[in-house]
Amino acid sequence: MLILSSTSDIVRVITAQASQIEVHASYADWNGTTVTPGRTNTIITTATTTTVVASPGSGVQRNVRHLNITNDHASASCVVSVEHSDGTTIVELMSFTLLPGENMIFGEEGRWAHRDANGAEYPPAGKGAYDGRSVGFMKSGTAADAIGYWYCTSKDAGFPGAWSPGTPGVNGRVTDGTVIATDAGCVPIKNPAVGANYLTELLMGSSVPHYNLFFDVLWVNSGLVVTTTTAQSITTPTLPARDVNGTTNGEGCMIGLLFTAAATNAALITNTTVSYTNSAGVAGRTATLQNLVGACIPATPVIGTLVWFSLQAGDTGVRSIENITLNTSLVTGSISLFIARDVASIGNSIAYIPSSRKLADPGVRLYNGTCLLHCVQASATTVTFFNGELTVQEK
Repeated sequence: MLILSSTSDIVRVITAQASQIEVHASYADWNGTTVTPGRTNTIITTATTTTVVASPGSGVQRNVRHLNITNDHASASCVVSVEHSDGTTIVELMSFTLLPGENMIFGEEGRWAHRDANGAEYPPAGKGAYDGRSVGFMKSGTAADAIGYWYCTSKDAGFPGAWSPGTPGVNGRVTDGTVIATDAGCVPIKNPAVGANYLTELLMGSSVPHYNLFFDVLWVNSGLVVTTTTAQSITTPTLPARDVNGTTNGEGCMIGLLFTAAATNAALITNTTVSYTNSAGVAGRTATLQNLVGACIPATPVIGTLVWFSLQAGDTGVRSIENITLNTSLVTGSISLFIARDVASIGNSIAYIPSSRKLADPGVRLYNGTCLLHCVQASATTVTFFNGELTVQEK
């Protein structure tokens, strides 16, 4: 609504070019006891300033409920501005360039809309708009360990290229997906020029159907000894401000164990534990594995095998890690521990047929420096080719 509350208040339209601008206004007058509806129609054909809603009478408030301004010219465009004046101060309310056949509408809820000649509403423009871009994804994977276990494509060739933890040692390093020297190979997400990035849609296909998960690695380490069965101490640095709330607390983050070289343990391992501080700052919490397919270390895990730990009951995130205890030797191989935020998932049920998922508006926030990796929960051990597209919008 738009209120005219004095005998000096008016609504006027400024047309910057000569055209055929047609204005309809609907309003209601209130004198304290009675509501009297009214309306006016105005046609403007020159570059001029025109009052389209006149002042109310003394003691009356005029509530403008609707303005409809149409460029009915066959070929000429016109910049149309709407102003409110109280007789002294003039305030511009909205301005659009109307092409032939287009209109601008002010509704009773106070919202402006710009519609094209076919009546379709324009999306928002300027800094309040989404500035979208698509990021391609393609990986030539190797065989997963077993059906139901997780396999990470970070090591595989394609686009992006291979990503690796590097050699930061047991205390590890924080990640930054925009720094090529350390995190080349993560899905490239440029920091926004203005506003923030949001992941709004996923499109994924593969030669073998799997369940896909994209996650942001915030911290990763190396140098853990796979034959040590006692606690290996870790001092993690402060996480980057990329948890679900954009803070360093690790809210919504989880713990993963990535095999960067195959191990030769002969049986399932379910007794590995991680001591951590939760996102609320409570230390001495314990993350565990379970005796379930996909929730434990498989026998002879292949390179790329990924194991997710279960946090202690009631915990919703990880702020830091203090140690890992394998309890059972992996015999050979190499591993990296990481803290990651679950970003988005998508399944595809038919080979070579892409599946799409639109994420609820405004999408999933991707904070500056996001180091986005991809993994799947395998439906088969078959070598798989992955391809897809991520829609990232800047708002």
